Formats: sequence, structure tokens, C-alpha cells
Amino acid sequence: MKKRVCFLMGMLMALSVVFVAGCGMAGQDGKSGQGADGGVQTIKVGFGSSLDTSSGGQGLKKFKELVESKSNGKIKVDLYGDGQLGNDKSMTEALQMGTLDMTLPSGSPLAEFNKAFLAFDLPFLFDNASQVDKVITGNSGKEMLASLEVQNIKGLAYFENGFRNITNSKHPIQSVADMKGLKLRVMQNPIMIDTFKAWGANPTPMAFNEVFTALEQKTIDGQDNPNTLIYDAGFYEAQKYLTLSRHFYTPYVLIMSKKKWDSFSAEDQKLLQACADEAAEWQRETNRKLDEEYLGRMKEKGIAVNEIAPEEITKMKEMVKPIYEQYAGQIGEARLKAIQSEIQ
Repeated sequence: MKKRVCFLMGMLMALSVVFVAGCGMAGQDGKSGQGADGGVQTIKVGFGSSLDTSSGGQGLKKFKELVESKSNGKIKVDLYGDGQLGNDKSMTEALQMGTLDMTLPSGSPLAEFNKAFLAFDLPFLFDNASQVDKVITGNSGKEMLASLEVQNIKGLAYFENGFRNITNSKHPIQSVADMKGLKLRVMQNPIMIDTFKAWGANPTPMAFNEVFTALEQKTIDGQDNPNTLIYDAGFYEAQKYLTLSRHFYTPYVLIMSKKKWDSFSAEDQKLLQACADEAAEWQRETNRKLDEEYLGRMKEKGIAVNEIAPEEITKMKEMVKPIYEQYAGQIGEARLKAIQSEIQ
């Protein structure tokens, strides 16, 4: 882990103002994003994956570029990737405590803090990207972001992790029967675990940073992730088959410490929100291009790719209908109905 750099900035004018930047404590005075002396306020951002090759990391770089440009350098964004500051859960906890300014977790770990986000874990909730966009830019998506304030978190925007596909080392998955007994790594998420159990697989919760070694050593047979993460993490190197099942859609959620958000003036909050919205739209477009590009690269490297027949997808959807009923109460029945209405 890179050593954090903490430094003090201060200049004397009519009143003496001290600004602390770095270590998640930048510019808490004045609620302006800068002090009376024109000092810079820093936003420290932690991310679990690569800033260079992952689409999420590239989206954060875009956010940094926009904020620093539009604020004329008065707000600085420092990025820490590759899990330097922790995993999704620990960084979200740091946000709640006000010791980290911003992070970009997947929706599934965020659901541990706010059950509304379990909605995104429902199997086959979305059929395509157009349906996704209707929800995350619509009333339901905005309401879910706003609901995070109860957890001392400011929800800013939805980046995209993407539609999840299955890789394994045993055989192509051409029907739901082909999943029977497969030991598949899943996130530590109740809906995902219940979904794969319904399909006859053996779901095995595991931290993301342990997955490659487990695949390589054949401790597990396979895993599920969007194409971009399968490629970025090199999972294709330890797997023979990739099935384009698109069974879950996973967003990234750009979130900020409520304490940090409240330290900015209304004008700077408006600037930050506009930059988050612009970066999110750019990132989603970029992710969808990379999804196809990285799939092509994996094919070139020898992984066998197949799709599941439509009639089998229909069968899989029928098998997981009880999961919607099981978790509707936790998600909020009115919220779930609103999401489904926006999709149609």
C-alpha cells in the first residue's frame, strides 16, 4: 500500500485559516471548496480495481479531469486504486466515519449498508442496457441514491460494472442443467447465493482478490463477472469456458462522505454533481465498448464462448421467481414495483 501523504496548507490574511489536505480531511472550513486565501480542497478517492484498465477506474479519472478543470484547480481529486485503501465494504465504512472522502463500490456490497440496492442483485431484472438507463437515470435510481443519506453517505451517480457472465473450467453451460454441482464463486450476497442454488450450482462466497488463485488451484470451478472484470483480472487465463448468460446487472455507485459533501458550498456541490453525472454517462458508454472489445480479446486468447438458448433463459427466469417474492420486503415492495414499471 502506498504511503499516504499528509500535509498542512495555511496562509495568513485578516484571519488565520488552517486547511488540512489528504488523509480524508481536506478543507473542512468555510464550506466553500476553497478558503479565503484561495487554497485548494482535496477529495481523496479509493477504488478496489485498476485505475488504468478497468472502466470504473477510467470513469474516476474522467471525474477527476472534469472537477479539476471546471473548478479551475480549486478542487483537487486524488485517486487511489487497486484496493490500496481497502475493499468496497471497508471503504464505505470509512466514508460513514468521515475518514475517506469518496469511493466507487459495486451495488452488491453497498446493499449491506442499504437494502434498497438489493434490487440490482435480482436475477434477470434487466434484459438490456436501455432498460438499465431508464432506471438509473429515472426516479427510482435517484430515490435510491437519496436514501443513502440515512447512512451518512451522499449518493452521486451510477457508473457501470455491467452484465455478469459465467466462466468455468469444466464444460460449456448451454442449459440450466449444466450448472448442476458447479462450484462457482459468488459475492457474499444473499440473493446471488440463493439464485445459483435455485439453478443447482454450488455457490461459494469469496473475496474478489482471492478468486484468481482459487480458479488456478481449482478450489472452485468458476465464477461470474462482467466481461471487463473477467479480462481485467485475468480470470480467462485459468478458465476454459465463458457463457454469455447476462444473468445479473451490477452497477458501480459513486458515493461521497456526507461530512465531506456538507463541507462544500451549494455552488461547489452543484459543480461536483454535474461532474459526477457527466463522468457517469461517459463511463457507461466506455464500459459498453470495452465489454465487446475485451470479449474479443478473450476469444483471441483461446477461451471458448457460448450463449444459452432463449428457451433455457426462460426456464432460468421461472426458477428464480420466488426470489423476487422473498426479497421484495427488504427492497421495498413499492420501490420494486416502481423499478419494474420504469423498465416496461
